[in-house]
Amino acid sequence: MVMPLKVLIVGHSRTTIESFQQVLRQRSDVKSAIRLLTNGHVDPLHGVRDLPDVLVLQVSHNWEDELEALNARPPAARPAVLAVGPSDDPKLLRRAIRTGVRDFLTVPVDPTEVVSVLERIRNENRSSQAAAPHRLTAVLNAKGGSGGTLIASNLSHIMVEELKLRVALVDLDLQLGNSALCLNLNPKIGIREALGAAQEIDSVALRAYMTRHKSGLDVLAVPSQAFIEPQTVSAEQLDQVLTVIGQNYDHTVVDVPRSIDPVTLSVLARADRILLVLQQHLSNLHDAKRLVNTLRSYNEDLEGRLTVVINRFQKAASIGVRDVENALGVDYHVELPNDYKRVCQAEDLGVPLYTHAKSAPVSKALRSLARNLSGVLPAKRGLFGRMFREQSSKPRAKEWTQS
Repeated sequence: MVMPLKVLIVGHSRTTIESFQQVLRQRSDVKSAIRLLTNGHVDPLHGVRDLPDVLVLQVSHNWEDELEALNARPPAARPAVLAVGPSDDPKLLRRAIRTGVRDFLTVPVDPTEVVSVLERIRNENRSSQAAAPHRLTAVLNAKGGSGGTLIASNLSHIMVEELKLRVALVDLDLQLGNSALCLNLNPKIGIREALGAAQEIDSVALRAYMTRHKSGLDVLAVPSQAFIEPQTVSAEQLDQVLTVIGQNYDHTVVDVPRSIDPVTLSVLARADRILLVLQQHLSNLHDAKRLVNTLRSYNEDLEGRLTVVINRFQKAASIGVRDVENALGVDYHVELPNDYKRVCQAEDLGVPLYTHAKSAPVSKALRSLARNLSGVLPAKRGLFGRMFREQSSKPRAKEWTQS
């Protein structure tokens, strides 16, 4: 089954973006949505929760700020960009090239040229996915109880169940970790033994230390009755184990304990993405700010890898999105809706949210985040639901429509 190419058409002229969408309606393998920019945001993707495969941007007179907003986004939060605008502005064309715009089209749009560009992008995406390297995502609580373990275990499960990836979940909380508990697993052997054999570990031995969930997710954790003194574990041991994991899996998700030491820093240094999980409470924000400032002092390239995840998000909370962004100095975050009852039910049953309540808003948000982290489209699935949700009081953008 060929998944439709998701295309988001953004601009200030309804006539232009609707005419572009009309061209795409002739293609059964393309699904499009339009978004009229009227709220003053220069970032064409402001508030977009589920990234498209292709962003078609009708550049305006404010094109410098629009392209800069795209360029400031982490690579994983930036889709392929196709710009539409005047062809007689050399400065605009040079800036578009530097921003990574795949192609530049002029109005009126030539349907043949549009189809050709989209086909090229589709083929490039297939090639990059086929050759995709191993990825490592580290999940870290800003404050204890923020939900990092729940998020790590559920993201791992979704990557296996929906995205059909080979995934290893590593619980690095060596004393009180409960990632396995979220999946109703009871490891008899695990990370202690793997670290002890780090010098000789290979792919065969690695499988012996893993506990497999029925979905196919492999978990490396501490058995419930075990207790490991953190000072007995070295960063070198963990690095060797993670290296072997990376050679045998598509994606590793590490549930990182809330501490700054050589072991956790070694994981964060090699992570492609770091998810900092917090809730909308002053104590969470206070600890998150201290933690981010500390991590910045150790990691010069943190900005392109850090994603703030606001768990149990509520619009009416006293600590809002802007407070979080201003306090932490970030402009890209993910919101996981508050669904306390269903989440607690899933945890108590030891059942992943994807299985327990696949269509719940929190599950949809986690599925979107898993796709973003993995850089792949869902396998063997039908049409996508709503593409994005505005974070302001403006009218919601149109849903995906078959084109």
